[in-house]
Amino acid sequence: MNIGKWCRLPFLGMAALVMLSGCANQQKVESPELLSAEARNEAVDLGSLSALSPTEKKAYANTGKLDRNLSPAMETQVRYHFIKYSRERRGTMENFLRNSIPYLNYTKSVFRSRGLPEDLAYLAYLESGYNPVAVSRSNAVGMWQFISSTGKAYGLRQDWWTDERRDPYRSTEAAASYLSRLYDIFHDWHLAVASYNGGEGKIGRAKEATGASKLHEIIQKNDRLDYNLQLREETMLYVPRFLAISKIMRNADTLGIRPASPDADHPVLVPVATLTAKPATDLVELSRRLNMSWKEFLAYNPHILRSISPAGRSCTVYVPKNKESQAKALLAGRLSGAGWRYYKVAKGDTLARVSSRTGVPASIISQLNPGKLKRGQTLRMPASGRNLPAIQPSAPVRETAIASASPRRNTSKNDHARNALAELRGSRGSLPATYKVQSGDTLSSIARKYDMDLSDIYAANGGENKLGTLHIGQVIRLSAPKAVAVKSTPARKAQARTASHTVQSGETAYAISRKYGISFQELCELNGGAEKLSSLSPGQQLKVPSGKAVAVAAAPARTATRAKAPAAPARKGVTAETYCVQNGETLWSISRKFNMKPMELLALNGMDQSTRVKVGDTVKVIRHK
Repeated sequence: MNIGKWCRLPFLGMAALVMLSGCANQQKVESPELLSAEARNEAVDLGSLSALSPTEKKAYANTGKLDRNLSPAMETQVRYHFIKYSRERRGTMENFLRNSIPYLNYTKSVFRSRGLPEDLAYLAYLESGYNPVAVSRSNAVGMWQFISSTGKAYGLRQDWWTDERRDPYRSTEAAASYLSRLYDIFHDWHLAVASYNGGEGKIGRAKEATGASKLHEIIQKNDRLDYNLQLREETMLYVPRFLAISKIMRNADTLGIRPASPDADHPVLVPVATLTAKPATDLVELSRRLNMSWKEFLAYNPHILRSISPAGRSCTVYVPKNKESQAKALLAGRLSGAGWRYYKVAKGDTLARVSSRTGVPASIISQLNPGKLKRGQTLRMPASGRNLPAIQPSAPVRETAIASASPRRNTSKNDHARNALAELRGSRGSLPATYKVQSGDTLSSIARKYDMDLSDIYAANGGENKLGTLHIGQVIRLSAPKAVAVKSTPARKAQARTASHTVQSGETAYAISRKYGISFQELCELNGGAEKLSSLSPGQQLKVPSGKAVAVAAAPARTATRAKAPAAPARKGVTAETYCVQNGETLWSISRKFNMKPMELLALNGMDQSTRVKVGDTVKVIRHK
């Protein structure tokens, strides 16, 4: 759909599903490109391809409503893609088939109920490989790849709490409505399907300019159109690819194509029950009580972006059918646990300042905590990624979670959050020494997978410049070599005492941590957490390791004149400024834009790696030359 498409993405199969990055969003999963742009030219000559086997002929001859009576040119394209996908791309077809198991029957039933060809259900294979959290480079989202505006036009809610483009059931209803409208415009399914990719305006103008009534006629005359009217290569190949996939998936048993085996990123999902959660329901606690890990819960609810249901409205949640009665009883009561985090209001705090420090919009904080802020008041808000047990293996998480969630225990408000954090810290003991880079990995995704800071990975691998470009099979360290750790042990003991550092104009917490040779996390631990370091002022006193503090402070005493001369210009005029987030920008791209370290930007704004920004948000930045 001109709803943001992948034009030239490498075909490496579906990327891994990462369910939570701070509860707010998961990593981008880019759609597979099933064939290179040269396919159209290659398809003209099928002489290099072996003839169809008897089994393939049987499958190919089995037609549906949309792949009958094709023109010779369209038949050639469909046959070519049928051979490519069923042979060379067989593994990908098996992965797609596995992904579709929880949704395909439902999708077909929706199209049938609308009086539409049920083969349209196979379009989601081409769009996303039936991946509910797929995100394209143009930010089209979900199984049916809706961009934001089109999703909203067809009733898919998108806000800070949920993104219904990722809801497999509601997005399917929206896709059926959109395809039905396209058919009403063109009265031809090939033109309607092509419009889903290229846009109805593009197809309509090309149809009018060529005087054609069929898609294959437009394609034949495409080269004669003005450049602005010509269809893209991807749009011309879209329908043949779709028809080829339809033939393959409709006859998967005949072709011997079996669903790929489930794995950690593609679990077996059983039939679901649709329930309603009241406003501000702790969904993490719900998952715990249902004996599900948070990752498992999100596999059933990919549209959920936060640990808490929306504050101002009810929200649809899906649970396994065999847990329906238990879930209904839990949702009827009050659920509160590890899905919440707490913030104590300090002197001078405003909603805007608390929002900047926590990454939670001021309007949400106000919704959850009505009334004026008071010093010492404890605010509650949805937990961030580090408060959630998303990275734990399923079995240990369930056992620990159920024990900590027992209603017979008399616990304080923060017990569940503390237990979740303790679980996370405990899991770090099993952190592997090294990691081999897989297809689709980025440093950020690896850091999220093992609940690490990027700075820790850089430190373990000799600095940021050592990890400029990742390649498949590359081995990176997740912890320092044993020799380094042993060597540094005495130093750590010597630094048990702390000294004081006076903040200079323009200094950030990240820069200070680097100055004393410690990680940003260590500096946070010495000074009461990242929130305390989000806004530094000149003259403020911070705790630092005493050994290195003395060494750094002693140097100017010996050469006072020489030391001050270069230091003053370095900090002169270095002040934080406010920057408004532009379309398509991320915290990573903003840090690069201002030549800042990513962790420096996070520290300056009191954020963590789970924080996401949207257009119009403001962040503090420092312009480094």
